[in-house]
Amino acid sequence: MTPTAPPSAADLVDEAFQVEVRGALAAFTGDFARWELERHIPKSVPAALGRAGLFRRRWEPGAEGGLRRLVTMCQEICRESSGLALVAMGHSEIFVGGLHWLAATPYQLELLENALDGAVVGCFGATEPHGGSSLGDLRTAAVRVPDGWRLTGCKRYISNVGRADYILVLARAEDAAHPGDLSLFLLPLDHPGVTVDGFFDTAGLRSCDAGQVTFDATLPDDALLGKAGLGLLYATHLLHFERLGICAQLITAADTALRLAAAYTRQRTTGGRRVMDRQSVRHRLARARAELWNLETRLAHLVGIAEREGRMPGHEIAALKLTAGESTGAIVDTALQLFGARGYTAAFPLERIWRDARLARLGGGTDEVMSDLVAARVDRADPYYDDLVTALSLNDQPGPVPGPRG
Repeated sequence: MTPTAPPSAADLVDEAFQVEVRGALAAFTGDFARWELERHIPKSVPAALGRAGLFRRRWEPGAEGGLRRLVTMCQEICRESSGLALVAMGHSEIFVGGLHWLAATPYQLELLENALDGAVVGCFGATEPHGGSSLGDLRTAAVRVPDGWRLTGCKRYISNVGRADYILVLARAEDAAHPGDLSLFLLPLDHPGVTVDGFFDTAGLRSCDAGQVTFDATLPDDALLGKAGLGLLYATHLLHFERLGICAQLITAADTALRLAAAYTRQRTTGGRRVMDRQSVRHRLARARAELWNLETRLAHLVGIAEREGRMPGHEIAALKLTAGESTGAIVDTALQLFGARGYTAAFPLERIWRDARLARLGGGTDEVMSDLVAARVDRADPYYDDLVTALSLNDQPGPVPGPRG
């Protein structure tokens, strides 16, 4: 059997789905800048994306089988509004993704159908006020009560909470079978005892409001998603999809900035010459494009692994997110620099792209968390090279003088 060739960057685009995404976005032409100013995207927008079938189509081929559609959706939406891309990705890859994988009761299966159609919008809560993104320090507690659970705690920096109906909460389950283990819970935001405390004024991605939620609520048994005690495993798996979506958005942001800079330097003249004709400018653009091609190729490679093997290569995805965040920041900064003072004004999109891209090094796992994940792979035993270093070290002794010294 002839092996299937890995996808190229161009192959990542699902062209039929791309047409569907663009058609759904056409209804909001002219609204993207307004959402940025208002710092909020109406709930009717992700609902409309659901009615257009985007979430359902993304998940039709399965989690790994639909990754090209995930990449296509992220890139197409990001070109219009990075805030909406974050809203759509958080709903699709964490909330819908969790239900798609774990829903088992009639209530959960009905919730999945509603989420796929956009009738219900979800978000994800892990970060807490005292501990940042460290899941090891989670204090949100889920205690067994008759016929259900009592969920108490506070989550903050929750993207999309301003338009969501549900929050998927990671909590520490305090029951006899799983003392202290983490579990996932479905928490309706209109449930008694749940309060949206307010929203944070962020540097970028302003249309995707980020807020804080406090809760002390009693929930039925089927508010538990999946099995008790496996929440960390579930959340880690779901974050692989979110991180891959972030990489797709970063690549789109860098590509947009670079194309704008190339067009500008072709049109702009100084001293009777195109700015593009100056060697220093050409070389800066060339290095940026080379780095972007590398990122695109790496993304295609990871999607290919997931499709062929039916698994998400988590360590490699973390590595791409780490490098893509740094590289995109540098590429966008280069593009802004080549625009001169114009690039720093709101009349041009470079300053917004610059601000928006910065969140990727914090959200979905900080650079430091990504580095730890990659380091864990580096620190694995490697018998051949471990033995080679041992042998080289044993032979690291001074030898005889090769000839007379004098």
